[in-house]
Amino acid sequence: MWSRLRRAAEQLEHLAHEARQLNGNKWWRWGSVWFSESFQANITYRLDRTAYLVLGDAWSAARVALAPARFALRPWASHCDIHYRADIGRGFRILHPALGVVISGNAVIGQNLVLVGGNCIGSQKDGPIVLGDDVVLGANACVIGPLTIGNNVRLGASALVTKNTADDEVLLAPLAQPRR
Repeated sequence: MWSRLRRAAEQLEHLAHEARQLNGNKWWRWGSVWFSESFQANITYRLDRTAYLVLGDAWSAARVALAPARFALRPWASHCDIHYRADIGRGFRILHPALGVVISGNAVIGQNLVLVGGNCIGSQKDGPIVLGDDVVLGANACVIGPLTIGNNVRLGASALVTKNTADDEVLLAPLAQPRR
């Protein structure tokens, strides 16, 4: 029980860190951060994840009960669909959320993930999709697993990755082959 609450509190700490990142630690930018679509995507995911960590599987039933309210708020929400079971580390950023983002509940993602926009992190089969720390997905880059992507990996625009990747790789479209 305490472990779940500690992990839930950690999500709120991540959200505070990501808010500070968005405003560049400038106090006068706090007002505009709340209205940025990128922050809306972060806050929606972090609060959804926090509720799941606190309530466990009961959160799935609660989401059904809250569906009408969520539907009514949808026009003002971001274009991002990030599953509450996805485990995303601190420093998560979406640069152009209007392009849309989809992240599967099977994703286990390290710190400092940067999505340019139009990205999909999903799976065709059961199994984890593991992304290391400091991974950047260019515009419309997709990761289809299950697979593991190492630390410090850069995916170019429109890259499609379906196989494991080592640390410090740069993958370019259309074939998403490592740059040598």
